[in-house]
Amino acid sequence: MFVSRTIVDLNSGKRRKLSIKMAAAHPSAAPIHVIQRVWERIAPLRLAEKSWDNVGVIIEAPSPDSSHKQVLLTIDLTTAYVSPSKSKARLIKFSSPDIQSAQVRLAQYPLEASLLRLSAHGISVFTPHTSLDATPDGLNSWLVKPFETNTSSSKPITHSEHIQGFEGAGIGKIVKLTKSLRTSRIVEVVKEHLSLKHVQLATPREDPEINSIAVCAGSGASVLKGVQADLLLTGEMSHHEVLAFVAAGQSLILCNHTNTERPYLSQVLRPRLEDELNAESDSGWEVMVSKVDAEPLRTV
Repeated sequence: MFVSRTIVDLNSGKRRKLSIKMAAAHPSAAPIHVIQRVWERIAPLRLAEKSWDNVGVIIEAPSPDSSHKQVLLTIDLTTAYVSPSKSKARLIKFSSPDIQSAQVRLAQYPLEASLLRLSAHGISVFTPHTSLDATPDGLNSWLVKPFETNTSSSKPITHSEHIQGFEGAGIGKIVKLTKSLRTSRIVEVVKEHLSLKHVQLATPREDPEINSIAVCAGSGASVLKGVQADLLLTGEMSHHEVLAFVAAGQSLILCNHTNTERPYLSQVLRPRLEDELNAESDSGWEVMVSKVDAEPLRTV
């Protein structure tokens, strides 16, 4: 199998295409192929944002060991995962990639170099990213779960490609509350749901009453822009975006980017993925959640 990559000469800055021959593995033997097949039952990659998101197999180990059936879930892929002694996993699935092109610039970008080191140790890397945001039982549905008993309606903010069995897929979520809640109460609920001691809050007035909530996991300003909701919940946005939303009369809860995503891995995705993998004829899979993955920003 040949794959095409664009490489950059670090001295001249010139780019050129390069065809690389990859070792082929038997589809039924390679763990990454099992993951790909199973993932279509959880959050098909066709649900991802097509204009920019880089989803799927980021790197496939050329000589995978099919006897290793461990998957490590993480939000961010950092250099902490490079040493194989850090984990017994033979496939790392991460949800927030910062590798958005096929350009190989190893001297400038250590994370890209880390990917190749993982591959050399037989570890493949897969990311679903926004497909997990968009799937009906995904991140955004989980974010509004604490309010489901007080919800009169719920719908996605954007609509993804129609796929049978995944009706209602889309990025973000808007819920209308059956009974209004004070902002201070919603803050308490969010902090408990995300296991956070602190969040950031911006309101147009003191403790406003909330009848509708819009959420978008991660960095949600572009998705939430123009949405008619009393309160917006996301991970992060810029100072000027905060000012614009508050000027429009909307309250904001910001939790830091990955705090809106990380608990979902252990609460929802780990057991679901493990069940789906072990439903295959090739059972014996173990799915773990990273113990070193954490929000990089701390309140001190």
